[in-house]
Amino acid sequence: MDVIEDPNPTLVASTPLNMTRAPTPKPLEILDPTTNRSNPLYKRLGFPFRGIFRDITARLPYYISDWTDAYNYRVIPATAMIFFANVLPAIAFSLDLIETTGQYGVTEVLIASSLAAGLFSLFAAQPLCIVGVTGPITVFNKTIYDTLQKQSNPPEYLHFVGWVYFWAALMHWSFAIWNGANFLRYLTRFACDTFGFFVAWVYLQYGVQMTTRQLQNSSADAAYASIILSLLVVIVAQLFNVAANSRLFHRHARRFLSDYGLPISVVVVSGCAYWGRFNVSHPATLPIGHSFEPVGGRSWLVPFWEMHEVKWIFIALPFGFALFVLFAFDRQVS
Repeated sequence: MDVIEDPNPTLVASTPLNMTRAPTPKPLEILDPTTNRSNPLYKRLGFPFRGIFRDITARLPYYISDWTDAYNYRVIPATAMIFFANVLPAIAFSLDLIETTGQYGVTEVLIASSLAAGLFSLFAAQPLCIVGVTGPITVFNKTIYDTLQKQSNPPEYLHFVGWVYFWAALMHWSFAIWNGANFLRYLTRFACDTFGFFVAWVYLQYGVQMTTRQLQNSSADAAYASIILSLLVVIVAQLFNVAANSRLFHRHARRFLSDYGLPISVVVVSGCAYWGRFNVSHPATLPIGHSFEPVGGRSWLVPFWEMHEVKWIFIALPFGFALFVLFAFDRQVS
């Protein structure tokens, strides 16, 4: 077997170790989700309004279809589920706030939730985000109220809360303008799961607390009737869920139970409170007024700028930062 040799062999000279050059370091780069190209980090975080502009431009071509594609039957059970999933916590948390602070009512909470949800779905370029009252915000408002009541000369509660919300709004706007959401990539699953557990625990704790509170504020018959009704809502809703995931009934019946199990359980059990011996026991009902007005007959607009002492305006700043962190976690993380 003949061996063919290369007539022009290439000589490879060995490079001394001390003459090797390290590769030139490149700037820190991250993947741009909208253009699918690498982009320097300062371009993502240095330009204000970049994230807002990209969210709007990415969603704008689908803005009309987001509404027109929803005209089918499946939007009806989804709307019913979202409605009850939002209105029940709003009623529960507003009832707790009116009993503890006497400053918030069901009317104000429901109007604020509906306005925030409507504006967010129309202008936030994220139409599927669910906006509503959560437990951590309720705990935060109660903490502010308890803190102010311990002071020797406390300010007006709603005026102070108004400044807390004002500072939090400024921080939210700065967070969005300077693309602060890009820093959420550094959060781990531990932070997400911990905050999610905290939210779930607040819901459970508030349910038990408001149920057992009936033992102190109502008669024995009314308290036990309220406890039975609250447990009945959970049991009936869970039975509907089990039936919907079983092989019982026709598939259309199972789909109906899956879609409307929660609304049916809430409506039926609420009707039971006015029937038979439940009605005789007079269980506690939701305190509402006879007209469309806020609690205590005050005006709808809270003049928080009429704070008498300037020091409370700056004392509200750290509370505003805490509220900003809660909202950022509740909206961006959990």
